[in-house]
Amino acid sequence: MKIFKHFKFISGGIIFLIAAYSCENVEDGYRVDYKESSAIFNVSLQTYDRGAIGDTIRFHIEASSNYDIKSLIVNSTVSGSERSGFEIDPYSIDPLIDHAFGTIQEGTREFSIYYNYIITQDTVDLFIMLTLIDEEGMKSDTQKVYTVPSIVKYNEVTMYTQTADKADGFSTLDATVFHYLPNYSEISEANVKVQESVDIIFVVSNDVATILAPYNGTFESNFAVKNKTRFQLLQAVSSEEFNNLNNATVSQITENYNVDGGSTSLTNIKVGDIIGFKTDFASSNPYHYGILRISAIHPANSDYYEGVCYVFEMDVVTQIKG
Repeated sequence: MKIFKHFKFISGGIIFLIAAYSCENVEDGYRVDYKESSAIFNVSLQTYDRGAIGDTIRFHIEASSNYDIKSLIVNSTVSGSERSGFEIDPYSIDPLIDHAFGTIQEGTREFSIYYNYIITQDTVDLFIMLTLIDEEGMKSDTQKVYTVPSIVKYNEVTMYTQTADKADGFSTLDATVFHYLPNYSEISEANVKVQESVDIIFVVSNDVATILAPYNGTFESNFAVKNKTRFQLLQAVSSEEFNNLNNATVSQITENYNVDGGSTSLTNIKVGDIIGFKTDFASSNPYHYGILRISAIHPANSDYYEGVCYVFEMDVVTQIKG
């Protein structure tokens, strides 16, 4: 009996040691002590690397190995929509046994597949880690995804101006045009809310048209809040590109043109100009980017101003706060 008890104790110890060793090489249910695989593993973006809630970031994954491929694992620092997952090219054979865990069909040494990640939040950027495991080892690729605000499109926005102090103001938050801004100069709770809402002003002086921020000295007012909107002329953006703007492209284009480093006014603007802008932190729609296209500038009569004034028409695409 004593020998038998002693043998049970030793056996239990061996089992414990094996279990402890195994746990040291496992993380989140996956083995982590793989050596580097020599497999070819290419991950390429099929969309922009950014989007808003509900947008899809699509990756094309190509793999080729001299060894049987066992699995393709996808992890992300922020969970995507439950509709995120693998997509099979209709002209290809599905290499997966299990789409949830990425288990590969036995004997597979190469494949081409897509993965769609659907964004669920717009507060933090995230990383997507794609890992191939074959009989030789492991190969990984990490992709960064930027989350951006959603956009809205406002068509045929009409504003009027007569002098540097008699002009309309536009709010990117809800497309409201505030006519005759001198009406909102006195300090009151209601007027301050209007002042916070005004992001864009249009004026004409000596037949020269200017788009500007309330902060810019060209606009003569007693506003308590003068938003410091930034503007940048987007010379290479076509009208067709403007028509097809989406959540990702508004972010990408305004970043490429450094709209954040723009000025508080653009003068000598003309019909057809496409202009990027960024709103001020004090705005009702703070720190958001947008793009506008000028469709008309000409003399006109208005119910809001006595005598001849100028009319300014534009289409606007802007990010808005959630």
